[in-house]
Amino acid sequence: MSEPSDTVDDEVLRLRRQGRAYARISRDLGLDRAADAQQAFRRALRRLSAADAKQVRDEEMSRLDRLAERVRADPDKNDADRARQLKAIERMRGEIHDDG
Repeated sequence: MSEPSDTVDDEVLRLRRQGRAYARISRDLGLDRAADAQQAFRRALRRLSAADAKQVRDEEMSRLDRLAERVRADPDKNDADRARQLKAIERMRGEIHDDG
């Protein structure tokens, strides 16, 4: 995808609020990578009013909490995979929080 657009950003925000994973959003919208969907989400978040942005951040933090719990509880993950995934979740938390 060449140029970020507000329309795509808003659609990413809408889909993420519905609980879709960034990887699925990127595939559905024809974005190159899940990271592109994450960036679009953050751009859309920055355009929201303070009250709306706080609500979306709270929702996203709750989703990330649930994801981290699933990663910790997954008996099929080895320690290295678990640590890598938890580190990525913490990075996403920081990016969402830093946008505030």
